[in-house]
Amino acid sequence: HHSSSSCTVMTSPLDLFAQLRELVKGSEVTILVSIAVGMVVWRVMGSSEKETKKEEKKEAAAGKRELKDRPNEVLEFRDYTRELLAQYNGTVMGKPLLVAILGKVYDVTAGADFYGPGGPYGAFAGRDASRMLSKMQTAPDEQDPSLEDLLPEENDTLQNWASFFAGKYKHVGNLRD
Repeated sequence: HHSSSSCTVMTSPLDLFAQLRELVKGSEVTILVSIAVGMVVWRVMGSSEKETKKEEKKEAAAGKRELKDRPNEVLEFRDYTRELLAQYNGTVMGKPLLVAILGKVYDVTAGADFYGPGGPYGAFAGRDASRMLSKMQTAPDEQDPSLEDLLPEENDTLQNWASFFAGKYKHVGNLRD
């Protein structure tokens, strides 16, 4: 008994092309326009990504240079008056960035992008930032630096910030009035 074997018909590339042409008939323009738009978008995206990366590299290099150009004065552990502390606000090259919180002074130079001039927390540098931190403010208010009127939750916030600074930055001195 002879079993029928399934016969596989090989389709030639020309047949496939003909089938494809039948499929797209009437939408050739749409397809060509889509391909052209796709190529333009791909081109633009590729070049803007390269530009962005170049800019990011330049900015990072400039930031590193700025920190290198700040040959940190070696800090001896000491007492700081508010006047002395004010000299460490990032405007004097060669001086580290210092922030006081609850009477303790911390060297925050490692966080220069945040605490340096123009940084989001630049107002904290060179001063007692306790009140601003407790109230989650980035600028001092009229009562600064008083902590007399803090609400219990503001005191809790301040304690959390004090723990954060103690864990992250070097304690380099104490603030004395």
